[in-house]
Amino acid sequence: MLNRIMLLLWRCWLQLRGARLAASARVNPSVQVRAAALQMGADSRLYWGGDVLGSGRLLIGAHSHLAPYFYCLLGTHDLRFGDHVAVGPRCMFFCRSNGIPADAPATPFTDCYVGGDITVGNNVFIGAGSIVLPGSRIGDNVVVAAGSVVKGELDSGWLYAGQPARKVKPLC
Repeated sequence: MLNRIMLLLWRCWLQLRGARLAASARVNPSVQVRAAALQMGADSRLYWGGDVLGSGRLLIGAHSHLAPYFYCLLGTHDLRFGDHVAVGPRCMFFCRSNGIPADAPATPFTDCYVGGDITVGNNVFIGAGSIVLPGSRIGDNVVVAAGSVVKGELDSGWLYAGQPARKVKPLC
C-alpha cells in the first residue's frame, strides 16, 4: 500500500513540474528525469533505476516501456518511442556523444560532439544491453538483438544484430 501511495505522489509531483502523463502511465520514483521534458502515452512504463539527462524531450507512445537501468542522454535533442515498444534492461540511448572529426589530430576529442534526434517506430523490441547512437531511426516492426549497437537507419520489418547492427532476417 505504501508503495502505491509513493507512486501516486511521484506522479503528481512530475505532473506539477510539467510532465504530460496519460492516466495509466507509470514512472518509478527512482527514475531521474526532467519532468517538463517527459510525455508518456497510455499504459507506458519507466521502470526503476533509469536516467534521462539533458534538456531535450523524452516522448513515449502507448503500451511501451523501458526496462530497469535504462540510460538516455538527450542533450538538446528528442528521443521518441512509438506505440508497443519494449526496451530491455540496461539499454542506452545517446542523442549526443563525442565524435571523431575529419581533423582529428589537431582537435581534442573532448571538444567534438555529434548529436541528433533518435526515433523508434511502432511495435519494436530492443534487446538487453543495446546501444542506440545519435541520429538513429528504427522503423516499425523491428527487433534489435541483445547487445547490438544501432547507428543510422534500420528498415521496417527486420531482425537486426551485431556491432554495428546489421540485417539478419526479415520478420513474418
